[in-house]
Parts: sequence; C-alpha cells; structure tokens
Amino acid sequence: MDRTAAALAEAPAREDRVSPRVRHLLEASRAAFVKDGFDAVSIDAIARNAGVSKETIYRHFPDKEALFRAALDDMAGQFASRTEALHRAGLTPVEELAGMARAILDAAVDGGLLSPLWVAAGLGGRMPDFAAELQLGLSARMEPVRQALEAVSLARGSREEVGIEDALDFGSLAVEGPALLLGFPAPAPEHRALLSMRVAELFSDGIRGMPKRAQLVPDQDGVSDFTGESGSFAPHLRRLLDVAAAHFLRSGYEAASLADIGSEAKVGRGTLYRHFGHKAGLFDAVLRDRAASVAVAARPPALEPGGGVATLERFLFAAGACLTGAASVALHRAAMAASRRDAALARAIHDMVRAPWAHPLSDWIAAEGGHADSDWLARQALVLAMQGNRAIAAGQGLTGDAARRHAHRIARIFLDGYRA
Repeated sequence: MDRTAAALAEAPAREDRVSPRVRHLLEASRAAFVKDGFDAVSIDAIARNAGVSKETIYRHFPDKEALFRAALDDMAGQFASRTEALHRAGLTPVEELAGMARAILDAAVDGGLLSPLWVAAGLGGRMPDFAAELQLGLSARMEPVRQALEAVSLARGSREEVGIEDALDFGSLAVEGPALLLGFPAPAPEHRALLSMRVAELFSDGIRGMPKRAQLVPDQDGVSDFTGESGSFAPHLRRLLDVAAAHFLRSGYEAASLADIGSEAKVGRGTLYRHFGHKAGLFDAVLRDRAASVAVAARPPALEPGGGVATLERFLFAAGACLTGAASVALHRAAMAASRRDAALARAIHDMVRAPWAHPLSDWIAAEGGHADSDWLARQALVLAMQGNRAIAAGQGLTGDAARRHAHRIARIFLDGYRA
C-alpha cells in the first residue's frame, strides 16, 4: 500500500452526533438515493430497507428532501475526515493532491458525492429552488479541498489565494465531469490510483510541466466520432420530434405522455409506433436528434501550433459557449435523468456533442506536449470548459466577461497548473 492509500485508509471515523438508529437510516437512505435516484425512492421503500417505521423517519425528518439533505451532510463529514487525514500525513504536494482526487472519486462512486448534481439535473425544470440549493451545498462540501489546495500552494511558496472555483474544478477533473452521471462505468478500484495521480499532475503542473507517462490512463478510447446529420426527417416526423423534445426536456422521460405528444403533433399512435416502436424509441430518437443539432452547430476555432494560452483560451471559450448553451444543457439534463434506464444512450449523447471539440484538441495536445494520453487530456480540458457539472445543474453556463475570465483561468491551469 502506498503512502497516499495508507493515509486514506487511516482516516479517523468522524465523531457521531446522531444515534445508531439515525446513523443506520442515513446510510440506508444514501444507498437508495445513489442506486435509484431521487424520484424513484419513496419514504416507504427507505423504511422497509432500513427496517424502521415511517413514523420513525418523520420523527427526525419532515419530508424526503430533508432526509436527502441529511444523508448528503453525513457523507460530507466522512469526506472531510479523509481530506484532513491526507493533510496530516506528511505527503509530498503531488501525493496529497492525488489523495484528494482519489477521495473525491471514491466518494462519487461509492458514497454518492455526485448525487446532488444528478438530482439537480433531473429536477431542475420542476424544482429549480431545490436544485439550486443542492448545487450550493456541493460547493460548501468542497471547502476542505479548497483548504488543502491552498495549503499545498503555500508549501510550494505561492501566496496566491485559492478560490472555491479551483476546488470545484479539481473535483470535476477527479470524476471526469458528467461521465459517471451519463452512464460511463466507474473506474475499477485498481485503476483509481493511477487516474487520481494523473489528475493531480495535470492540476498541479499542467500539460507543459506534468510527466509524460508511457502507461496510459485506463479506458483511453477517447470520444467516438460523430456521424449523421440533423433535420433529415419527413415534415410530419420532424414536427413529432420537435413536440416530443419539448415534452421530454420539460417533464422528463417518465412524466411525458405519448398521448399528449401525439395530440399536439397531430400524429396518430399508429404512426408513432410504426416509426419509433415505443416511448423509449421516441425518446432515443429525440435525444440523438438534439445531440446531432448541437454537434452540427459547433464551430471550433483553429488551434495554432505554439499558440499557448491565447489559442487555447479562444478554443475553450468557444467550447464552453457551445457545450453549456441552453440546447446542450437541456440535453445533458434529460440524458442524466434517464441514464439509469438507458446508459448506452446517455454515453452516446456525451460523445456526440463533444466529438467536434475533442478530436482537434487531442491532436493539438499530442503535438504540443507529446502526451500519449492526449485523448483523456482533451476530455479533461472540455470538463474544465463546461465547469464540470455546475452549468448543467444550474441550468445555464457563464456568459459575457465571466465566461471569458473562466476561459482564461482554465487555459492557464491546463497548460501550467493551478498556481499559474
């Protein structure tokens, strides 16, 4: 066991301020929310799984939202204990950053760190206030990471303050943005240490200073090519897809009604079933059609050889504007909300909208830095351009001067590390 893994393993258990019964209830609730999502979990089901009565739950928590918040807060306390243990373990700066990345990834995969984002994406249209609250709560839970990043920076002689945006970006890289929320399998435990070290190297030193490793990060296939075109449907099917898109993107897959869609589009059930087979088939066609539209609209600027921060900043600014635009955000939300039902579709949407950006960026990174894992690095640059999952959860990306400042900051981070 390496020193980072040992520090994480030896993290002290946080002091319990709740009874064993409530502790058990919170753990059972969090497991249910992580497995099935917010909408699919009922108080009845949680009571059955936890072996308690509904009255016991309501004695401590007034509703499902309050129980969900408490389960997240409990997880945040355990996560904070791990980050604090890393800082006390006497690790090198890169080892400490790798440990934080591993703690974030483990918490996302095993403990539900991304649950609030998954829920916020699914409920953003119906419960915007609750979705916004969950997003703010995630920022607060990353404060231990911000403190650790600042401590590492100070240890290296920098006096620059590290902001919460840096911690959120670091966390986004650790989980590769929305990948886990869009149906991609979690990295195998034996690969997480390598992935976490690569994240630490990237965030610490950028592609110009990080090591060039012969061993690639696992799962290095990159983003698949986009093939196809948008709008190649007969007029009555185009009308049906547009109406269905409005219903699915507003209400979600489960709540959308085929009868209402057919009535509004003036298309009979026979036509609908003949062309799309069933509701899932129509949903699949709608999301792929919308993804094709986003991809076709992409206009990546040229990446000039040796252009440095300026050329990368222009590229990431354009990528962020496209990938966090209204159409892309709505598409990502719908795909995330349905990813438990159809992970293959969610993964396809992820790849289709990124392909126009990922391929030229990967080629530029390989030429500039000679990195064998340029596909993975390109995906991570797009994670930064999209603010991780924050724009998706919030329902919109940055605009104007804020978007330009973000593009400049992340271009510097990606090339030379966060202390740049």
